[in-house]
Formats: sequence, C-alpha cells, structure tokens
Amino acid sequence: MADQINYYEVLGVSREASQAEIRNAYRNLAKERHPDHPGGNAEEFSRLQEANAVLSDPNRRRQHDEALDLAHAADQLAGLNLDFDSVEDELSAKRRERESSGPSLGERLRGRFGRKEEDPYESLREETRGSGRRVTGRESRTRGRYEVREARWYEPHYFDPEPITLKSGAIAFVAAFLAFIAIGQIGLWATAPAQFNPGPFAFVTILDPFMPILYALVGLVVAYFAFRAAGYAALALVFVAALVVGGQGPEGLLQFATVGIIVLLVVVYLGNRREQSARR
Repeated sequence: MADQINYYEVLGVSREASQAEIRNAYRNLAKERHPDHPGGNAEEFSRLQEANAVLSDPNRRRQHDEALDLAHAADQLAGLNLDFDSVEDELSAKRRERESSGPSLGERLRGRFGRKEEDPYESLREETRGSGRRVTGRESRTRGRYEVREARWYEPHYFDPEPITLKSGAIAFVAAFLAFIAIGQIGLWATAPAQFNPGPFAFVTILDPFMPILYALVGLVVAYFAFRAAGYAALALVFVAALVVGGQGPEGLLQFATVGIIVLLVVVYLGNRREQSARR
C-alpha cells in the first residue's frame, strides 16, 4: 500500500466524508499551502488539487476506494506464507483443461440467448427515476455513499472556486471595473437630454427609465462570474470596483450594482440553507 496514494489522508478526512466536508478541507488546506502563501509548497498544493479532483468526482472516487481496498488486501496477503507458484500452476492447468474441453454449458447458454451482464447500479437508477426523488432540491443519483451531481448555472452555491490568487484577483477587478465603466457611460448617455446628446447615441435616451435595472443586472452578472472564478474574495473586489466607478459615475450606479451583488449572495445563502435542511 506504500505505492498507493491515499487521497483521504492528503485532505485529512475520513472515507465516509461528504462532498461538503471534502470541499471545505480542500479550501482550508489550499489556502495554507498555495505557492503564493508564505510557507506554501507547490508540490503539496498540486497534490491537494489532485486529491480534490479525484474525491469530488463520484466515479473516480469509487475507483480510488477500490484501489485502496486492493492495496490493503495485497498488504495482508504479503504477510502470509503462500506458495504462489503452485497456485498459479494449478490455475493454469485448470484453464488449459477448460479451453481444451470447449465452452461450458453456462457459456453456451449465454451465447445462445444473448444474455447481457446486469449493471449492479441499474436497479438503483430505475428506482431513482421512477420515484423522481430529489436530493438537495435537484435530481440526483446515489451509488452507495457517492452522490452524483453537477453544479448548474442557476445553483451558484454548488460552485467550487479555486482560492483567489494575484492573477485571478486582478482579472476579477479589471473585468468588473470595465463593465461598470461601460454601463456607466451608457447611463450618462441615457440620462442626458436629447439636445445635449446628438449623434449616433441619441437613441440611448430611451433606456433612461430602465437604467436602475441594467445597473443591477450588470452587478449581478459580474458578481456571478467573479464568484464562480475565485469565491467571496473576488466578490469583495467587484464591490471595490463598483465603489471606484460609482463614485464618479451616474447617479444610482453604485446603489443598484450593489443590489445585484447582494442578490447573488442571497441566492448562495438560500441554496446552502436548502442543502443543509435536505441532509437532516
């Protein structure tokens, strides 16, 4: 078992840990061991990312558990005094005998009637589809203790963003800054009287009554992508960008852009509460 990496030990969780426990353990350790963090280690951080990728995927986690079980069984057998050469010779003799005598009755019947191997999880999938059972507010399948689910765009509380870095933070801030400048300029054109706004942008004045909604939508969209990329820290940078632009921009930009950010936070909070309630 020395050659088999135990990703549960890498993250410091048990084999029965839930997806939320694995996600939280990864986030906490990643902050400590990120190369940009004092005392961080690139090799340990890479190992953490590998462990999180394996244990977050139900199929890869199941394969990892099977590999751990096989490695443990191999360690147990290594401690026994067995004559593997005689066992291998006996198995080879039986295999040659079976091949010389042709296929068995059971094999001939399976070949005759084309019987397929049953999927051990098929009955569970049929039961889940038939009952329409929903786990944490969405359709889900469960294989043993493995929950199969994917984060959809309208469920931001399921996102698993990487810890923020200097690069991701700069991208989040600059993208939000440019988005707020663009919508702020549109707001200036829309609120200006027609006689002071000649030229190709005069038609923008029809958006004047809808600018608060547009400000909130831009704040929501920018906050959504920032949170998906780098979590709550990126949201704080989006709010800073709104402060910088909104202080010099049209009236209402800062207030309604902040409303969009708050709407996203409320959606994440309610999603987490719903997930916790479903587990009880």
